Amino acid sequence: MKLNLRAVDLNLLPIFVAVVEEGQLSRAAQRLGMSQPAVSAALQRLRLTVDDDLFTRSRSGLSPTPRATDLYNEVSTHLQNISQALDPSHCFDPGTSERCFRLLAPDYFEFLAVGPLVSQLRQSSQAISIQMLPQQDGWQQQLLNGSADFGLDTQLPADERLQAIPVTEETLAVVARRGHPVITGTLSLENFLAAEHVVLPLRERQVLPLDQILGRPGWRRRVGAHVVQYPSLLSVAAASDLIATVPLRLARQLAHTLDLQVLPFPVPVPNVVVYLMWPHALARDPAHRWMRQRLEARLTAL
Repeated sequence: MKLNLRAVDLNLLPIFVAVVEEGQLSRAAQRLGMSQPAVSAALQRLRLTVDDDLFTRSRSGLSPTPRATDLYNEVSTHLQNISQALDPSHCFDPGTSERCFRLLAPDYFEFLAVGPLVSQLRQSSQAISIQMLPQQDGWQQQLLNGSADFGLDTQLPADERLQAIPVTEETLAVVARRGHPVITGTLSLENFLAAEHVVLPLRERQVLPLDQILGRPGWRRRVGAHVVQYPSLLSVAAASDLIATVPLRLARQLAHTLDLQVLPFPVPVPNVVVYLMWPHALARDPAHRWMRQRLEARLTAL
């Protein structure tokens, strides 16, 4: 007749394992934080379940019967695996993990941060990887449905199921090619508004507060080209008389290579705060928390 597992008190098994490993009721009771009579009663219930005495007494203590030895060999490993599975501190080992973390971010973060981030990860892991994902309309839903782990944005999430912390700030700068016929070393608001601009799609422009800053009467940019990637802003500016407004870090990285002037924005503008966000459901996940700490450190150091 097959044993009905639902009728078995599985709490008896850790007690049984402790008695086998300690060899004495008193030591097993001390290890478990139980009284010796309670341990003895638990063993008696398990004897009735498996229909075996389980232990014989000897001068050195309790010796397991052959049935108890077989039971211990089967049960002890499974109990250890269950314990590890339920203990968050043992669920993630960066040294052996092959997890891929997916990050939704503007493409210039890919240009600036992925290389240093992977170098940092390799100090403690040889197999963890990063996958950058493009931010498209509704991208925050990818965090909520589990298809992405992290996101970067300049706006705090409106959905309470997402958490966010500030990790860095961006300064706006304007780039123009060296040899530009009008802009040479300095940039006035008049020249900024008179020049033709290369810009990003609306979603990306919302990352930088230009549309709000330029929303004053008479402040309107003349757009000569639309591109879809931040680095393309700089390459277009380098090959034409169009100018572009970009994050200062990106401008400094490419200015020498593309022979660009990097100019302060012509009117005072606040720095743009960048937030790292993630789904609240993953906040306590050990692997996610480990990666979050490294992302925060890397982005703060930009």
